[in-house]
Amino acid sequence: MLNMSTPLGVLVARAGGARVRSGPEGLLLAEGFRGRLLAPRAPALTIGNVVLLRMDAEQALAAPGLLAHESRHASQYACWLGPFGFLPAYLLASLWSWWLTGTFALRNRFEVRAGLVDGGYLREPRTPDR
Repeated sequence: MLNMSTPLGVLVARAGGARVRSGPEGLLLAEGFRGRLLAPRAPALTIGNVVLLRMDAEQALAAPGLLAHESRHASQYACWLGPFGFLPAYLLASLWSWWLTGTFALRNRFEVRAGLVDGGYLREPRTPDR
């Protein structure tokens, strides 16, 4: 709340037509998120403590690895001073990963630390650098 990332997440959830409810570990689950501008292929996206889900909450709760991954992103928001620090750093990490591997996640330190397997990213045995 202090760094305004969770209120921002609630606003984005409402704008995307999601219904927000309480979830595990202090997360807010925004089920049925339909926004297409932010990570259009991702099943989930976190802003502050709000997990924007392109599924219903029961499906997300049945995939505990996914919620563990998104919970780690919520902690990253707190450590990186909310949207003002986290979002630019995440964008740079995504571009760096894309430059090296052609994907936005495999060498993105935020995604790696949140857990690539838990996040549903495919990890190749050897990802060649460009």
